[in-house]
Amino acid sequence: MIQIKVRNQISVGFNYIEAFKLNLGDAMTVIPTFTTLSFLGDIYYGLSYPYLLYKLKSQQTGKIKVFTNTGTSPAVGVNVNTFDRSITGSFKYSVIPSATEDLSAGELKIGNADFPLGFYDLTIYQSETDGDLNPDNATATLYTGLLNFTASDELTTDTNFQAVKYKEYTTNDTDTEAVYITNTPN
Repeated sequence: MIQIKVRNQISVGFNYIEAFKLNLGDAMTVIPTFTTLSFLGDIYYGLSYPYLLYKLKSQQTGKIKVFTNTGTSPAVGVNVNTFDRSITGSFKYSVIPSATEDLSAGELKIGNADFPLGFYDLTIYQSETDGDLNPDNATATLYTGLLNFTASDELTTDTNFQAVKYKEYTTNDTDTEAVYITNTPN
């Protein structure tokens, strides 16, 4: 499972980038190609083909976002191409209601009624066309798993959303068989 701490945000925009490493290379059905970039004595490797397409489905609301990072190459290593071990997937997010999301640029608006914090089904597809947002056109499913957005309390300014706060039940110590539901799907 991929765990992502969502930070509170004051300024409008997609200020936060989340990156995660997964072993996707074994599931690819095409021969990958790579780009390299030399910077300050290091060589950075990126996956230039095939392209990655992501689908997030909220387990609470059932709503779906399909996105990609058009024009970018997922990182596969510094000074060593680690494609056979891990590929870095990434996206940007905002919790500001007035932010305008761009799914083809991997810019997601989260922490709202349709896409709340919580558990998501994450599917990553192999795509042969950069910028294609249709999973039906994907040529392979590379990963299926869980992603969990949780609120971070590292900033003191709490804007636009609030972390789930659980309350300890202390007034019913004799009731040992009660079940308390704190969050239910629509």
